[in-house]
Amino acid sequence: MMNFCGEIQYENEMGTVHSDICLHNEEGMVTEDYRKFLHDCLNEWLDKSNGTGAFWIGNAMVRIK
Repeated sequence: MMNFCGEIQYENEMGTVHSDICLHNEEGMVTEDYRKFLHDCLNEWLDKSNGTGAFWIGNAMVRIK
């Protein structure tokens, strides 16, 4: 999990909402609290994005072309 990272981005009436949701703990483990945080971010995107932007998590070293 050393390269785990993600982001949430979408448009709303105020402009662009963007947050990096990368793993920030020294052990590189996904804790229960962090898992809840990721689910909360996904729920935010599903509830507020209206299909704009993106929600992604994965290996930060892998680039989708």
